[in-house]
Amino acid sequence: AGPFTLEPGALNNITFGVVYAKASSGDPFQSVELVRKADDKAQALFDNCFRILNGPDSPEMAIQELDQELIIHLNETQEVETYEEVDPIIESLDTCKSGPCLDSKYRFQGYQVFQLVDQNVDPSELNDVDRARLIAQCDITNGVNQLINYPFDDDLGAGVPTEMVNGNDEGIKHSFKVTQDAFAQGDLTLINFKKYYFMVLSYGYNNYKDYNTSDPSSLDG
Repeated sequence: AGPFTLEPGALNNITFGVVYAKASSGDPFQSVELVRKADDKAQALFDNCFRILNGPDSPEMAIQELDQELIIHLNETQEVETYEEVDPIIESLDTCKSGPCLDSKYRFQGYQVFQLVDQNVDPSELNDVDRARLIAQCDITNGVNQLINYPFDDDLGAGVPTEMVNGNDEGIKHSFKVTQDAFAQGDLTLINFKKYYFMVLSYGYNNYKDYNTSDPSSLDG
């Protein structure tokens, strides 16, 4: 650290980052490569004051009640749909020396609409079918539909493909008709004056590099 001059009575904070990584294979150098990547991520987070991606905000949702039918309207969508945000971790990987510069920005891609079992469902529970069920989806027409993330599993020592969105690639919609109760048993028809709960999720997309499990140089994709 340094060089620096510590004046009498002055205070200088030194922040240490301790990183660790271990490859699933027996090749020690692969662990070294993983440590370097972990170090780049730690440095990027520090340089960005530990601010991580927020993702696009959700729009306002208004619901029109009809006879055994609900119309969900998405309002205040302009700012949502112009969302773009730099990922500091992607930016830290980009040297622009070995090829084209990486696209480090996440941009708005689409909406998912969920019916919730009650008003207490948290966004972290949207993958639990007992708590939330997807009833509608739309996304920008740009050739991007199914989105797969590869969260790293320490036990398996590899990224596990996880479907996040199965998009239609048919364009953005701002209203959705609901005529069925996704949680009903038997007759799915909506019941007048019964309370139903919904959540709209906005999501962004970035694919700066294809992830390929068979190519060690693509494991940071």
